[in-house]
Amino acid sequence: MRKERKNEALLWFGKWTSKLGNIVFDYANSVSIVGAFAHAPWVLALYQSAETVIQIVFNLIGGAKADSGSRKKILIVTDVLSAAICLAVSFFVASPRMAEVVIAANALLAVVYAFNSPTYRSIVREMVDGERIGMYNSVSNGGGAVIKIAGPMAGMLLVRWIGVRGALLFDALTFLLSAVSEMLLTPISDTQRKPAQKKNIFRDIAEGFAYLVRERQLLFLILLSALVNFFLAGFNLLCPYTDVMYASFGIEFYSKVLVMEAAGGLLGSLISSRLGSRVKENARLMVLFLGAMGAALALEPLAALTGSAIVCLIPFLLSGTALTVFNIQFMSYVQLRADEAYLGRVFSIIFTVAVLFMPVGSFVFSFLLDTSSPAGFAVVGGGILLLAAAGIIIFRGDAPKTEKQNRRTGCVSRPPVFAYGSQSAFSSSTRSMSLKPLNVHGATLISLYPSE
Repeated sequence: MRKERKNEALLWFGKWTSKLGNIVFDYANSVSIVGAFAHAPWVLALYQSAETVIQIVFNLIGGAKADSGSRKKILIVTDVLSAAICLAVSFFVASPRMAEVVIAANALLAVVYAFNSPTYRSIVREMVDGERIGMYNSVSNGGGAVIKIAGPMAGMLLVRWIGVRGALLFDALTFLLSAVSEMLLTPISDTQRKPAQKKNIFRDIAEGFAYLVRERQLLFLILLSALVNFFLAGFNLLCPYTDVMYASFGIEFYSKVLVMEAAGGLLGSLISSRLGSRVKENARLMVLFLGAMGAALALEPLAALTGSAIVCLIPFLLSGTALTVFNIQFMSYVQLRADEAYLGRVFSIIFTVAVLFMPVGSFVFSFLLDTSSPAGFAVVGGGILLLAAAGIIIFRGDAPKTEKQNRRTGCVSRPPVFAYGSQSAFSSSTRSMSLKPLNVHGATLISLYPSE
């Protein structure tokens, strides 16, 4: 097996196993908290939100570390630490302090993930041939979508068969398996980085921001994604209320929405793999998929007028598909186009921006949107559609890299072409990048779903 193909398989295995473990971890802990604090939902809310502030603080530090240290070693160490945390939590099952322990553990995992996530995104360029990065991300996201569908059921069965403690031990095992797979990674010879000189961590972070200021096209894509996250926070707010909006269809309509989103993620991965390099080399075409997602969501109120549950679910399938294509292509774009020396910091800034805009959007839309009516989806979709239209206008086109550059996964920055004529030297999207801050070890970059 070629070195590149071996690396792809190892990276997929590590990501998918840890993602499955993460789903089980969240399920087991949520069951424990709900069981112990049935009349105190704020405890579960605290558990779910504890990582947000931590990610804002530590993401930038993690990105800087990914650019200055050995990315392979960082991945191994963070996975081993995550396994140790999950193991420690298992000893407190049924303890009176279980809630405090779980919240503290989730916070610690968020710190670890702040180092793991940008490193994982960055190491792809060291381990995967440039011409295969788009395909790699498509398969990775597709496998994640399948796990997202099957994971909750697996978590329920594991808790039922081996209990909460057993489920936590299972999660620890997934981290260890991920660490083992990372130990076997072998960098592609022509992409190995020179050891970086030790510098002040805060100076490294500042240099990352300065790089993005110079690379205006990359900066614009990040800002566009952040604004989309703002509107998707409204989407995330509305979705749980679909049981109320569509009460005539019976209970658990929200669960069907989640299945449609996951199915859309899988379909988007398949479409993205077929598109190949046609999208990831064209920022304007990439943004077009954001417009398709916004249009699909904006049609939801019209779908509701039909009185058909199946018709009402179609916009969720289509929006999930379009967003997934954008996330995958955006991720590939970043991995191929951003300067190797700044790649970790670029991803950390993307994650930080995503985390910042989500709670702001949630707060704003909690006052603006009527959660009893699907009309709110038109507001969210319309906002995304307008943002995509602006992006299509601004991007006249994005000059593709040469075949040689793609083959070597090198990243010679090219001047972006903006509609207003500015020129400057210059990538979206778990737990993955798929727009929502991710839970520990997995995430899609800007994604709507807790993913990748």
